[in-house]
Order: sequence, then structure tokens, then C-alpha cells
Amino acid sequence: MASGSIPAKNTAGKRVLAAIPDLFFGSKVSGTARQLGVSVRFAGTRQALVEAAHSRPDLIIVDLDATAVDPLGVVGELRSLAPSGAPRLIAFASHVRETVLQEARDAGYDDVYTRGALAAGLPGLLASLR
Repeated sequence: MASGSIPAKNTAGKRVLAAIPDLFFGSKVSGTARQLGVSVRFAGTRQALVEAAHSRPDLIIVDLDATAVDPLGVVGELRSLAPSGAPRLIAFASHVRETVLQEARDAGYDDVYTRGALAAGLPGLLASLR
């Protein structure tokens, strides 16, 4: 597979919910998802994130800098919406924010990435949605 190419997989109908206030990174997520046929919905507040999570997306991505959604506080509420079938919860932040990355792991996110690692792995991550 060529560098930068998107793995082939049927992801049609898959849905991602994202709390990403950074417009450039949000655009990257949207563009990559569009190429794979994955829909993305963005939430800008904690209430909007929790309400949208009721629609049972396949993946929830939270920027740990999205203070309006309370990224460390909301994870428990997102988990409680569907304890047996909760969507995969992913958080990310700048690589220099080691403390907050660890706090996200401790808070209960399934996976925690640096922004660079998420950007690099995004095509594969979205392609792996089942």
C-alpha cells in the first residue's frame, strides 16, 4: 500500500462522533472519513456530545483541549449510555501534554493518542470500524 493511501474496507454507514474544536484537525477528520464513506458529526458542548452519543456512533473522538465538553469528566457519562455496547472512545492531545494524556487513560478512554499519532493513524482507524 502506498504511503498515505487509505486501506480499502466497506465502512459505509459507519458513524463517528467528534468533539474537536480545532477547525483544521476537524477538517482532516472529515476529509478522511468522507473518503471512506464514514459520516462524522461534531459536538461543541458536553450536552451536545452526550445527546449525540445516544445515537450510538461507532466511534467517539474527543480532543482533550475541547474544554467545552469537559473531556475528562464526560467519559464516564459516555460509558454509562451503553455499558455493554459502548462505542470505542478515543482521546487525543498534543504530545507535550503528557499529564493530560495519562489522565485520559486513567479516566477510561479506550485509546489515547498524541495529535500526530492520531493524524498518522486516522485512515487505518476509520477503515477498521466494524
